[in-house]
Amino acid sequence: MKTIVTPIALIAFLLVGIGSVAAAPDTVAEKVSALIDTLEREKDASLRKKAAEALVKLDKRSTPLVIEALKRTKSPSARESLVDVLAQKQDERAKKVFFEVLKDDSFSPTAKERAVDGLEQLTRVVNRASVESLKRLFQLQKSDQVKTRLKALLAGLEPFPIKDNLYAKDPSSAQMHKGLEAWARRHPGIMDVSVRGKSVLGKPILLVKITDEKTSDENKSIVLFTSTHCGGEEIGATSLLHLTKWLLGEGEGVKRIRERIIVLIMPCVNPDGWDARRRSGRPYHSVRSKTNTAWNVYGINIYDTSFWFGAKAAEENPEGLAILGVAEEYHPDASMDIHATQRGGTMPDSTGFSWGDFNAHSFQPLIVEEMNRAMEKAGCLAERPAMDAGRIKIGSRIPGREHNYYRINDKQTIMSHLYLRYHTLAYNCEAAFDFAVVARARRLLEIGTETWRNEFYPGYPGRQLGRWGSTSIAAWGDTAKKRRKSRVELWRKMNQIHFSSITNVRSPGLADHKILSICATTTAASEKWIGYGTKADIMANLAKHNRIKFDYIEDFVRGLPVSIRTPPHYSLGYKSGEVTDAPIQNGMAMRVFIPYAGAEIYDTRIDGHPVERSEVDGYIVQRGPGTIVQFNIPPKKVQGLNLVSLKYKVARLHRQGFDQDSDWDFVDD
Repeated sequence: MKTIVTPIALIAFLLVGIGSVAAAPDTVAEKVSALIDTLEREKDASLRKKAAEALVKLDKRSTPLVIEALKRTKSPSARESLVDVLAQKQDERAKKVFFEVLKDDSFSPTAKERAVDGLEQLTRVVNRASVESLKRLFQLQKSDQVKTRLKALLAGLEPFPIKDNLYAKDPSSAQMHKGLEAWARRHPGIMDVSVRGKSVLGKPILLVKITDEKTSDENKSIVLFTSTHCGGEEIGATSLLHLTKWLLGEGEGVKRIRERIIVLIMPCVNPDGWDARRRSGRPYHSVRSKTNTAWNVYGINIYDTSFWFGAKAAEENPEGLAILGVAEEYHPDASMDIHATQRGGTMPDSTGFSWGDFNAHSFQPLIVEEMNRAMEKAGCLAERPAMDAGRIKIGSRIPGREHNYYRINDKQTIMSHLYLRYHTLAYNCEAAFDFAVVARARRLLEIGTETWRNEFYPGYPGRQLGRWGSTSIAAWGDTAKKRRKSRVELWRKMNQIHFSSITNVRSPGLADHKILSICATTTAASEKWIGYGTKADIMANLAKHNRIKFDYIEDFVRGLPVSIRTPPHYSLGYKSGEVTDAPIQNGMAMRVFIPYAGAEIYDTRIDGHPVERSEVDGYIVQRGPGTIVQFNIPPKKVQGLNLVSLKYKVARLHRQGFDQDSDWDFVDD
């Protein structure tokens, strides 16, 4: 039985939003059926438009239903709208439908133009193999506008004439391979070159590994550099060759980098496109892609992670899988991907901003500024895109004011994938000059040998996975390798972790200030021990806990306010998305922040039991503008619920407020 949607019901649906559609196929089918029925029956053009927009926003499970509706409907306006919906979905299943629309004279010229629009988006399946069919369709058209659109589509599929490239002084992919292997033979204890996959045309995809092999890898950070997802972005590859050469040098700074960092360089992940551009000065052309593609032979953006998985990935995107394989093996702490212009061209150099992946910006923008300043010191002007444009970079748009904001695309590429999967500090880089890339890369590598703000060890500041008030969750481990393993696990489980300080009290005097923080590492533990987060609820639950020293906790909070509110406000928080509730296997650290640099820490405890200083199973302290105390809970000791507590003294309290007795008077400095 078909569901009939009234205009009021449709408006209500649109106001609620299609995000409420669940995964259940029958729910999707009902929504699609209702919206299509509105397209066919509704006389109000604005409501038909809203229904079409809602269909576009539904995921691709709706495509077969839209195609079926297009076959049976007799309504001219509905037919146009449904073709328009398919044209915007970029679903390969629509190719045959668009061909049929162009054959069928019962479709309006507007619908046929929409069909051509849709074909232009299907770069994997509308390629040189489609040319003859498109030429026949061109002859059938009566509308000059449709013919013009088809002619432009056909022109885009014609190969560019081969011509000499005046700038072809850079090495081919084979010469690059040969040269890098020669360097590796000259520096056997520093450099290694391996083949991590092959391109669509069977060319090697190389990984250069540079590190001091005499130094243990246990305490080394890992940094990944990649380039040439567009084969014609030549400066990306050449700049990484220059970086490789610099890393083989003899200076004290570069030696320190090799001793403390494993540098991974994939200088040319798209050798097919690189060689074609180098040979002809043109983007790559193949019978399997549009002629003017900047991507791989199949016309695929090899960085788009939607092409990293699925049955076709191995055949159509082996380049992307090579990058994924390196990432899965090494879980890099930091990364830089180079996008660039060609020899003989120029463009603004920028760092940490992507025009293709809106989410590809780091949670550590101070490192971006460090790299930009290093580039400017080397003599190249840095563009800071959002700042220089006077715009705010945001993740959502305010209706009607979209033009005021920097807004790009929502697709996920290599940069956001590295962040989302490993909590990697991932940076995008646009470049016109090799030296400008090397200057930024050098600074990024130098930072990996330094101890960053709020960190206890040298390396990259990606170990803190969340902070709420005076408490944070961080990676555990007394070596970089252990911390990396802990970081990745905690990051993937953060939506099952519920944490906060439950009391943070400054006493009236200079001593006995108290902080008590709590962390449930599974949703089940949160519900069992934290409950509603009130003092009565928490204390009643903890009294039943057979491991926590309740009498100490009870005395610690006597007379003090105690509560834990909602999960951290910066995200959907605990219990959102996929939650495994699997126990933490690789240790966890809880950090407590105190706003006094000289705070004297005493009475440090985990679960109410005293602990001593220890990088493994106790606490460590870092002092700067304030004091950070990190409680280290090793593997096998992380429980469903953990509490950390401390008391501290200070020599002098920071002043607060405006004193009526003294602050009205002026005092000479």
